Amino acid sequence: MLQRRLMCTIRTPFSRLVQKTYGTMTTPIPKWSPTFVPIQSPEHTEVSSSAPLVRIVSYNILAQSYVKGISFPHSPSPCLRWKNRSKAVLERLLSFDADVLCLQELDEYESYYKSRLTREGYSSVYIQRSGRKRDGCGIFFKRSRMELVEEQVVDFNDLVPPPTEDTPEVPSEDDSQTGSDSVPVNNFKPEQSKSRSRSSSPVKAGPEVRGDPNDPRVRLKRDCVAILAAFRMLGAPNKFMILGNTHLYWDPEWADVKLAQARYLLLQIVKFQQGLCSKLDSNPLLLVCGDYNSTPGDQVYRYITSGSKQSSTLEGKTDSILEEKLTNLSLGSSESNRGEEQLPERAPLPLLSLYEEALDFAVQ
Repeated sequence: MLQRRLMCTIRTPFSRLVQKTYGTMTTPIPKWSPTFVPIQSPEHTEVSSSAPLVRIVSYNILAQSYVKGISFPHSPSPCLRWKNRSKAVLERLLSFDADVLCLQELDEYESYYKSRLTREGYSSVYIQRSGRKRDGCGIFFKRSRMELVEEQVVDFNDLVPPPTEDTPEVPSEDDSQTGSDSVPVNNFKPEQSKSRSRSSSPVKAGPEVRGDPNDPRVRLKRDCVAILAAFRMLGAPNKFMILGNTHLYWDPEWADVKLAQARYLLLQIVKFQQGLCSKLDSNPLLLVCGDYNSTPGDQVYRYITSGSKQSSTLEGKTDSILEEKLTNLSLGSSESNRGEEQLPERAPLPLLSLYEEALDFAVQ
């Protein structure tokens, strides 16, 4: 799916600003637009002429709390300011004319995006990261195209083993600098995976965590989340779709943590899908969007697409501190989950990779 970082796309004012900053430009700034690719080849799916098309965009919009001048030294400072950037982000999102927007690093949800996209015909679900992180993951969907049936929050801090007398709870500590992929700070973060009703409020921000990176309890506390949502397609009798949206941990040196999160995510997706199928007597389409901080061929990608954890390790060997710990790890932090499930060795639901910028997708 689309995983780009949006900085500033202000039209004429931005053009004048660039000219002023870098001198007279000999060529105009091109207008960028994505290519939407319909999936109609037999290897992907057979598309019926009567199947409703759904345009889905996944976008990491870069949380404003991570927009620091020191991280983007080549960006003119006016482009980094919220007043300018918020308008540019919203304009770009609306330009896609998407039926569904899956956004990562979404902050200012209540104060800005929710109300403005509501006026444009979208409803939404949102989960804020735990700890004191201000951003999270959100799914915006057009009310004229689909109806929300059920949603579930996945908090990857549920991977953290529960405290015991010998291993007390990991202490919390504030760290406002970490969180974005663009800020390479070696710190640690928290979470929990919980179901919730449509009427419940987002997870509130809480403290951060530091500690020994060799301690799985510390290593797994990353403040990363996912949200799952099931929709009934309007105008298409008994057609349902499950959408997932997530943002996995960023650090390339901690690939084992990302892999653990991917394994847990697929486990929760399967449980969500099975529960929905039993309620609806239907087999919904499943599409998982997000920023996986991964590329085709790496550990997370291979695990998700092949279904094998073995194929997701480097040359058949693991360099992970967590590997032996995760094999017998009881999940998770919530009382309802403790000791009841383990991370699967094989992906319970291998997924097809749609490695394109954006998609026009047919709901079969």
